[in-house]
Amino acid sequence: ENRELTIKRSKAVGEPPFMLGISVLEALSMAVASVADYRECPRLNTPATPECVLMAVERLRAEA
Repeated sequence: ENRELTIKRSKAVGEPPFMLGISVLEALSMAVASVADYRECPRLNTPATPECVLMAVERLRAEA
């Protein structure tokens, strides 16, 4: 148990790395969306391997 006087006893060490990973996924998603001029939101699953990113780009190119 965290006995320090913090907000709701938070330790603030586990959340930032998790949230930073989400920002990378969002940046990749926006880069893929630029292929279709941001008209569609790409289906980019996790983990976003290079192969998954390439498949998402190819899907958007095929639909355009």
